[in-house]
Parts: sequence; C-alpha cells; structure tokens
Amino acid sequence: MIIQKQYIRNLDLYLDASYHDKSLIFGFKIENLADGSIKRLGFRETPSVGDVILPNAVGPFSRFNAEGKLILHRDQPMETAYREVIWHWKEWRGRDDTEEMSDIRDVEYKRYPRTFVPPPSIELKIGKTAAGQLAVVSPTVILIDETQAQVKHIINLILELFDYCEVFDESLDEMAEAPLRRLNWRLLPPGEYPWPRLREQIQELLERTGKRKQEVLQYRLEAINGYGPEFRAIGEGGFRGYIVFGFPDKAVYLFESMYTGNATYVFSHDWATLSKLTKAEILNEHLQKDRLIHITGWVDKIHSLLVP
Repeated sequence: MIIQKQYIRNLDLYLDASYHDKSLIFGFKIENLADGSIKRLGFRETPSVGDVILPNAVGPFSRFNAEGKLILHRDQPMETAYREVIWHWKEWRGRDDTEEMSDIRDVEYKRYPRTFVPPPSIELKIGKTAAGQLAVVSPTVILIDETQAQVKHIINLILELFDYCEVFDESLDEMAEAPLRRLNWRLLPPGEYPWPRLREQIQELLERTGKRKQEVLQYRLEAINGYGPEFRAIGEGGFRGYIVFGFPDKAVYLFESMYTGNATYVFSHDWATLSKLTKAEILNEHLQKDRLIHITGWVDKIHSLLVP
C-alpha cells in the first residue's frame, strides 16, 4: 500500500482494521528518490543495507523527531527564566596594563511556562524489500491501539522526507534483521585540536546561530576543549548540533549541545557503547552520570569533573 499525502491526520483512513495486530514497516524505495536526497537525510551517497541514521531535521515532523518540542502554557502566569550572555570587561593589572576578561552571566527575563516533549527519535535504515530493492525503512511496529500515535508519526515523518510512504507488511525478516551500522557520529581524525582548528570543523554549525548565541556556544566549547580531550566526535543527521568530548582516562564523556538553553550530558560509559545509543537513550536520565544545565556555575562543574 502507498500513502501519498503531505501529511495525515486520521490513521484509520489509511490503515483499516485489516492492518491491526500486524507487524508493519514503513518506507520508501531508493530507486524512486531524486539524486542527492538520500545524502540530505544524513546517509552516505552510496548507502548499504544496515546503515542507520536519525534523519536530519528538514521540517516540523523531522524536527520534532530529532529535537522534541516545547508546549507553551499561555493560560498560566509568566515565570522567571534566565538567558545566557557573554560578559566582557577589562581587568587592571597595573599602570597601563589591562587584560580583557570574559564570563557567562545569566540575564533574568519573563516567559510563559513550558513543557518539553522529548523527541520520538525514530531512526531510519537501509533495508531490502522482498524483491531485493533497496529502501529507506522504519523500525518494525505492531499496529495496536497503544502504537497508533507512533505509527502516525512515522508515516508523517516519511511523507515529509520523501513525499510518499509505502507500507510493507510481508517478507519483513531480511528488512528488519540486517546488521546495523549507525552513522550518527563523525569522529575527527586523531591529533591536536586547539580551539581555532576545532572551530574550523564546526564553523558551519556556529554560523546557523545569531551572533549573541555564537559567543555563548564558543565560550562553552572552548572551555571544554581546553582540557585536552582524547577525541572529539561531531553529530550527523538528527544528532547535528551535538559534539562529544571524550576523556577515556577519566571515564568522562561530555555530550555538549550547540543549542542554547540545553545542557551538557555527562556519561561514564565507553565510547563504543555510547556511539550505538539512540538519541532517546542518550536523553534518558537513567543512563547519564550527570546533566549540567547551562546556567551560572557550569564552568566550575566542568572543572571539578575533569580536574581531580
């Protein structure tokens, strides 16, 4: 069955009772894709069976899938929140001797209360249809009452990415069981990465933010990088905007978000394990050693983690 819509509202109009209690996979045959479309999602230009990616955010459904969303409660009284800014000043060292100093400060402002809805983090992978055709496919889902919202999200995600969605309900074994290779992280080559060199690697990401936010982002990233991590990994696809700093000798792995208002996630697992986690698992507080909110005191907490 093929669904060809901009998005769907009512799942029952497309998947009737005959699909209930069935195992389903949703996707799109690669032969029907325009040139370059597969790479735009985060896959390699020449994909292989088993490649897995959290797709890039290209619209509302894929953005919610990768980043989650905020629900504003405009019917409630405003609350006090804080926005990070870089504070610059000159410190006098003596006669005609000054030093430029910088620090992050929190500026108070009022906003409506909000609730964060975590991202569904549906990953897509390269599979093979029963006819041997390569396809971009979703995880297998059994359609029952409890999974209807998830199924509708998967269909709308694929419709947003590919303009149509095919429903696969037969010969799913090979499609579902191929060995997985997650493409969500790009390890930087070994070597020294002083801040100017690392900045070159993430320049495109920095330029996506406003000047004020860039200053805050650079301050945090430069602060962590100054402790000399053994490796650095840059998020790809829906992990875009995340950078990992690895300190294996300290059993500390810092997941830093380039989005202001987020947090630094601290893990003690080895990198081989962490790189295989989904974004939903990474955001799950049960796996984290700590979660450092981007507020005053963040620099001190990073220092205490990395300096005995």
